[in-house]
Amino acid sequence: MQNKYLMLVSKDRPMPKDYVPVLDDVYGKSLEKTAAFMLKEMFEAAKADGIELKLLSAYRTPEYQKEVFDRSVNQRIAEGQSYEQAVAETSINVAQPYESEHNLGLAADIVTPQDYDVYVDFENTGEFAWLSENAADFGFILRYPKGKECITGYTYEPWHYRYVGPYDARRIYNSDLTLEEYLGAY
Repeated sequence: MQNKYLMLVSKDRPMPKDYVPVLDDVYGKSLEKTAAFMLKEMFEAAKADGIELKLLSAYRTPEYQKEVFDRSVNQRIAEGQSYEQAVAETSINVAQPYESEHNLGLAADIVTPQDYDVYVDFENTGEFAWLSENAADFGFILRYPKGKECITGYTYEPWHYRYVGPYDARRIYNSDLTLEEYLGAY
């Protein structure tokens, strides 16, 4: 039986418009029920190791995802880009609705407790180091790794973790593959 947590959602593979995840509350946000449970377990394990993690973003409705995308486009236009440039540049780090793993309820943006936004230098924190070594044990993978942008279609995001289940997460981590490569979709 195929792992239901391996659904690939990307620019080329939008999720079904009728897909509705079964959500549970986690740290004031929502994730798919199993992902929420495992995220709580991961955060508790990190805390036991002296590492505090913060869930910055989790499930997003497709409508909210459209707002996030449009806000980024509009900000770029305000900075002087053409509409076409703004859409192109936004598309490398913000997904359209139904093309975002956040819409599946399986994506978690994780940062330090002091952070109020995501940033590439998160990779230089103890929190990132802990996640790099331990996230797979809880079923999470770093979804958009450095050097794999041409495969994922997105910029490197050291804060973006995707729940795929512990078995597959360990295999993906140990093989240094992206989800696309692991599923043979690239």
